[in-house]
Amino acid sequence: MLKKAALGLFFAVILAVWWQRLRELSPRDLASAPRPTSAVQTAAAAPPGPSPKPQALASPSDFDEADAAAVRPIFAAFATGDFVGALNLADHAKDQVPQRPNVLAWLTQQMPVLLTSAGWARLKVGDCDQARAYFDRSHALKATQEATKGLALCHYKQKNMRVARDHFLAYLAVDPGDSEMQLLYTDVLESESRFPEAVGILRQLVQAAAPAEQPALQQRLDSMEGRAQESTLEQVEASQHFRLTYRAIEQADLTSLVLSTLEDAMVEFNEQFGLPPPLLPIEVVLYPRQAFGSVTNGPSWAEGLFDGRLRIPVSSSRLDAEASAELQTVLRHELVHALLALMSDSRSLPPWFDEGLAQRLSCNQRACAVFDFGPQPGDFLPESSFMTSYLSLSAVNAGPAYHQSLFLILTIEAKHGAASLRQILAHLAVGSSIDSDALLAPVNGRFAGLYASAKGFWQARSLPTTSL
Repeated sequence: MLKKAALGLFFAVILAVWWQRLRELSPRDLASAPRPTSAVQTAAAAPPGPSPKPQALASPSDFDEADAAAVRPIFAAFATGDFVGALNLADHAKDQVPQRPNVLAWLTQQMPVLLTSAGWARLKVGDCDQARAYFDRSHALKATQEATKGLALCHYKQKNMRVARDHFLAYLAVDPGDSEMQLLYTDVLESESRFPEAVGILRQLVQAAAPAEQPALQQRLDSMEGRAQESTLEQVEASQHFRLTYRAIEQADLTSLVLSTLEDAMVEFNEQFGLPPPLLPIEVVLYPRQAFGSVTNGPSWAEGLFDGRLRIPVSSSRLDAEASAELQTVLRHELVHALLALMSDSRSLPPWFDEGLAQRLSCNQRACAVFDFGPQPGDFLPESSFMTSYLSLSAVNAGPAYHQSLFLILTIEAKHGAASLRQILAHLAVGSSIDSDALLAPVNGRFAGLYASAKGFWQARSLPTTSL
């Protein structure tokens, strides 16, 4: 790839870093309290793997020492993995060496490689806005599989499924054997209600998969077949920020409640906590409760699920006041997960924060906002219990984890003030660190101190704040 063989080996290592599994589809955790009522699952069975190996920076020929000196910093930055820096140097060099035709010719030739490399570097950290700009520039100069795949993934991650589809098709037309991109493409097809195509691709993937991979793919296929069957009864209605799919006959009376609840919550979350609205509509799907498990692979006890879409089971088309309030709470809860995913490049936030915040905001100044220790609150869980996925917990054991996650969020507000959650969320971004201490850094907190305070409050059966 690079000027020297040794640097080529180094660059191969860097490529492995670029194309590590994208974090958008990493499993997320169960949600709600005091018993778990919601789940957050992966949208597809596997994230995309390595892209086809791109071309390298070509060694320049017929360069004198002055020409070589002009491009040497570009090679040096590229060799150390600073692909964005190498691109910036190349852009700058094009303006600085107008009298050096050999350098200009070489820079022009290498620009697609530099742009694609920079694009994958930004994609790695979740900055798809900048990555897309680099991929678009590269694609305009020379259409390559690397740039096409990058554009497909970025538009997919940003939920621009219509544009993503075109790039997926262009990429898969050349490399139909990329099973991981085929799998992600079925998710794009679902957004367009093209279920027969998605089912057909999944059947082929199951047949071609290694034995160890077949169970997960078969589960995905079964779920897609259930959604395909369900789709024959569905209709779509949209609001400013949401695209709702529902059973046309059975659930039509719920559409106004669902969309108004979500839109009102969006305004509330933005005004009070600074959560930005989505650039593209968030998909929401209503299911009859009896069909929910088969079409989502969600747990039977779940009251909602977020896997890139808000999937909500409902019991009937007419809800009493209590059931209506519960549905609104579930919708608000799942919306928090969706907004956090958009803000953080869908990385797996610490469970205590992700689930605790979803509960806190879903019940903000509402009837469910009163914290209840319960008749048998038990001990406060070990610190490590809040750091690993709640998906590994049973429904019984998960309940305390969710309930105490909310308690941790209440303790943040007690220790750091009413504006603390907004301060924390203001620093959450696609490239920010998301470990527990990093999340608490904007309020000068650390998780060990937060945990100790919450445990003390819990043992004293004392609420850390008087209200939510």
